[in-house]
Amino acid sequence: MRKMTMKLKNVWQLDSQSHLIQQDLFLHSDQIVDFDDGGDELDCHDLLVLPGMVNAHFHGTSTVTRGLFMDMPVAQWLNDSPQGQIQQRFIRALGQCTEEERVQLSLYEYSSMLKQGITTVFDCRLFQQDYKAKKKAGELSGIRLTLEADNPSQLDDQPLLRTALPLPEESGWSVEACAQAQAWKRNYPAALFKAHCLETELAVKTIQSKGYAHTIDAYTQARLLDEHSVLIHNCKASEEAIQLAAQNHVRMINCPISNLKSQNGISPLKIMLDNDIEIGLGTDWGRLQMMDVMKLEYLLLRDQHVPNPAQTVWKMATEWGARCSGWPQTGILKPGMQADLIFLRLHEPDFQPLISTSNFSDVLQNWVFDGRSEWIEHVMVAGNWKVKNRQLCGLDETQLIAKQRQLMKKLVAETLK
Repeated sequence: MRKMTMKLKNVWQLDSQSHLIQQDLFLHSDQIVDFDDGGDELDCHDLLVLPGMVNAHFHGTSTVTRGLFMDMPVAQWLNDSPQGQIQQRFIRALGQCTEEERVQLSLYEYSSMLKQGITTVFDCRLFQQDYKAKKKAGELSGIRLTLEADNPSQLDDQPLLRTALPLPEESGWSVEACAQAQAWKRNYPAALFKAHCLETELAVKTIQSKGYAHTIDAYTQARLLDEHSVLIHNCKASEEAIQLAAQNHVRMINCPISNLKSQNGISPLKIMLDNDIEIGLGTDWGRLQMMDVMKLEYLLLRDQHVPNPAQTVWKMATEWGARCSGWPQTGILKPGMQADLIFLRLHEPDFQPLISTSNFSDVLQNWVFDGRSEWIEHVMVAGNWKVKNRQLCGLDETQLIAKQRQLMKKLVAETLK
């Protein structure tokens, strides 16, 4: 699809204080610019335009397993209990999918995210690595994508693709794994590195059994942390661990619904923020609904007495999440940034009342805490329409849904054989 040169007329936006302002927004190619270069015009007098959201931690194709792991600690997954045996059979069926079916599974998830206003996703491996299929699904959907690579041979930065390398995690920590990560870090110093970190009590005990105070201590001693490091979860991180992470300029990602559902607890968000750590938000496992994640994060910030929770959550869902995912040129509406935009219907009754004065505004609060994805009318990624009038662009949505239904029936049938 051709890239836009466009004038968005009479756009409603939020300024740096989250107050409503109305002005024209200019796009040239894939960027926001500060000049009118002609081209198409779109009247946005009844639309609020915001930066697209970032799902900074997601396990692709995990949504097809929803319900299978209910009420079971992660350490017990795939065990020999009746529930674990069902999980094993389903994962076996999933592993037997053709390449085309694997693409379909990720394409459905990515397209669903786009319709919810998620323009960037950081997709990590599931039980098996589907890097090739996810890359293809990203190309077909047009979402901005960061993928976890197996090794440096898969490092591949394209206009809408970034790759990240894994750091060794607690369960796999060894001299050999550490040495490999150190070599990758030396050879690819600008690459993004990610790890699940201090997610569970078992993870804490595992790393302590190897002689470290905590996982961030282990990473620091190995000189594996810097501004290109992203640590996910951190539910069990102590204040000292967080301070050490901050000294290493690390970013963190929080997945509040996933962490509570798995009984791993609540991350110490205020301590992270007090140490100037940028935090991204993720749906993590089995979920696509970013709005639900934002609502819960807002409540957690309120409970931890963090000021301006709506503004902070929105930074997590956009600007900070973008940097956590390796896309620092997205997440903010200003000239020079990528044109990843969502267009909300401003006059939805359940969005009201919207009151914005020189010293008060409830607009962002109403969106973060009460917003609904169905209010999103259009979505743009890098200056290209991906959703227009609530319909996917460039994809047959009816066919996509029909294929997903058919594939799910097949997976369930294989599981129940």
